[in-house]
Amino acid sequence: LDCILVNNDSLCSKPTVNQLPFSIANHPGYMMEENEKRNIHVQSWSPLSTTLPRYRDVMADIGKKYNKNAAQVGLRWIVQSGGSYCVQSQKESHFREDLDVFDFELSEKDMEVLNTLAPPRLLG
Repeated sequence: LDCILVNNDSLCSKPTVNQLPFSIANHPGYMMEENEKRNIHVQSWSPLSTTLPRYRDVMADIGKKYNKNAAQVGLRWIVQSGGSYCVQSQKESHFREDLDVFDFELSEKDMEVLNTLAPPRLLG
């Protein structure tokens, strides 16, 4: 981002959203912090493609407390971490489920469990 933002006289407007593979399966600690410092919002793209295969059981167990499925837990984690997400599906029911994450809040303990599932790693 800095190569775009710093000393760029041709920049008409600065980015306000950064789409990244941010998810329970990929959340290096610096990702949100570095974007926040630049006043840029993180939007997760394809947040469930690597998360569900690896952590479905843990997320489903947490979801039972809230009457939510594993995918909803993963998406709620993104929201509570300060990001947003975009998903894709061919099924309307999945789209509805993916939006049904704003009527509950994961507990601090559940957030801690989810935060420890994937060790931070460098992208690239």
